[in-house]
Amino acid sequence: MAAPDKATPVPPERQYSARRAVNFLGEQGFIVIFVLWALYLAASTDNFATTQNLFTILRQAAIIGIVAIGAHLIILMGDMDLSLASNLTLSGVVMAALMVNQAVPPLPAVVIALALGAFIGLVNGLVITRLKINAIITTLGMLSILEGLAFIITQGKTIFGDELESIEFLSRATLYLSLPLLPPLSLPLPVIILFAFYAVAYIVLARTTYGARVYAVGNNTKAAWLSGINVDRVKLLTYAVAGMLAAFGGVMQVARQGTATGGMGSDFLFPILTAVVLGGASLTGGRGKIIHTLIAAIFLTTITNGMVLLGISIYTQRVVSGAILIVALSLDRLRTVRL
Repeated sequence: MAAPDKATPVPPERQYSARRAVNFLGEQGFIVIFVLWALYLAASTDNFATTQNLFTILRQAAIIGIVAIGAHLIILMGDMDLSLASNLTLSGVVMAALMVNQAVPPLPAVVIALALGAFIGLVNGLVITRLKINAIITTLGMLSILEGLAFIITQGKTIFGDELESIEFLSRATLYLSLPLLPPLSLPLPVIILFAFYAVAYIVLARTTYGARVYAVGNNTKAAWLSGINVDRVKLLTYAVAGMLAAFGGVMQVARQGTATGGMGSDFLFPILTAVVLGGASLTGGRGKIIHTLIAAIFLTTITNGMVLLGISIYTQRVVSGAILIVALSLDRLRTVRL
């Protein structure tokens, strides 16, 4: 009886090439799709590639991108925070209520909102680290609590008033730059804030002990603890920072729309988390580039902007958004596949 044929071994060089291709698709595939989508829009529409529209995209990406920094940090640790959008809502509502109803000056109101956001994040961290409750369950419960509090404060109404005009510059101001050998350039303040936040986040993650510890906790929590890292302290600080960033997003959202409502953050959670995962942060923790999260946030905004320019209905936009999330999760799986 003839012996069964043995499988032909894959040559090492071919296996290496396949591994590189998979890694490229897993980490850079969304950037390729982004470039192709931008080229298509530039060729199909008259308004996409204009300076005004590009700055509009960056303005719209600012809030999502800033809050996504906090989500990125938490996912790097292997956790998840589903309450960030609700934190954005409650912090913004509290700030607006203080300014309009209590005549609190803008700066103290903003500081209170940021402190509230950090406190909410800290509470999440304490429940997760001290009570050992799953992060998704904890933050899902917090999401419901924060949404309820926001509607209690607003009574289902819109908070508005002339007092909120004092913070509108955060969303509408433009800085004019005149550089040698270059034409005068006007940069929207939200765009400057967005890139400044990411510059700081990049430095923190790449150059500080805290950044190294976040990666270490995400890679192997037990090994990080055995090496002397106070894992609980890292998690508490990270949840507090993420909460403060969410609160700052709430401040910017109120500044952008000039009002505050109990549901103003309901549409933010999906793009925030999608931006982080699409940008390459692994859901298992320990891996992800903060700059990729920025690119992904801009990409998501570009998709919505492009569909509006193409006249695609809002219902179809929701279908596309869901498909993007599935693609993002697929890319995350592709990054861990073994060849």
